[in-house]
Amino acid sequence: MPSIIASGRVRLCAGNNADLCQAIFKAHGLSDLRSDFVWSSDRQAPPYYPNVATLDADAIAAQLAEIAGLTSVLATSFSVKDGFCRLDLQPLGFSQLFEASWIWMDLSHPTTTPSGWERVEDAASLEMWEFAWPDRASPSNGRVFPAAVLADPAIAILGQRTADGFTAGCIANRSELVTGVSNVFAADGSPTYRNALRAAANAFAGSRALVGYDRGDGLDEASACGFQAAGPLRVWIRDSQDKEE
Repeated sequence: MPSIIASGRVRLCAGNNADLCQAIFKAHGLSDLRSDFVWSSDRQAPPYYPNVATLDADAIAAQLAEIAGLTSVLATSFSVKDGFCRLDLQPLGFSQLFEASWIWMDLSHPTTTPSGWERVEDAASLEMWEFAWPDRASPSNGRVFPAAVLADPAIAILGQRTADGFTAGCIANRSELVTGVSNVFAADGSPTYRNALRAAANAFAGSRALVGYDRGDGLDEASACGFQAAGPLRVWIRDSQDKEE
């Protein structure tokens, strides 16, 4: 059984990630719903974003009902972020896409923003940042991060700019108790988390723990930089052909 501290951390990680999903959906003009146990949207998700994120480890029946309802509405492929690894979605036509770990870092002392890092403030810079982001090979022709996201005070697009564009970056998103770190990249071959966590720690006023999730080499690097594994999560995907008759 996970400890009370670990369980509480996973809830905060899952909630912060849902905050980011909400912000990105809002920037795209997409509606969503949120309760104490699940966040969801019946609109086609932006690339790399789920239509469902679970927020409670024990509300399994309610979460399954929400997901089942979406399968009758969404004709396109969509994914579910099971933040607590509690769901079996195979009976609903889903397959496991990947498993990862939530990560957590307490900030015990102040840190400084690394040299050359800045907050993206305008649409042209955001487009340049997204071009540098390694996952820019979008499955659609649309932008993942529209300019509207820059107006959200709880979102900070951060990057290291050079004369040729951005060589590293991340997104920081603020929740009440934690700051999320996501979309971490370094195009110049340097360790991705080394400077991103320092930039994210200074993106907003107040001291909050840093959270996120990763897997594989990314998780190893995050751990080397001081992050601790908080608990597992799982992402499921339901292919669009499951809807086709």
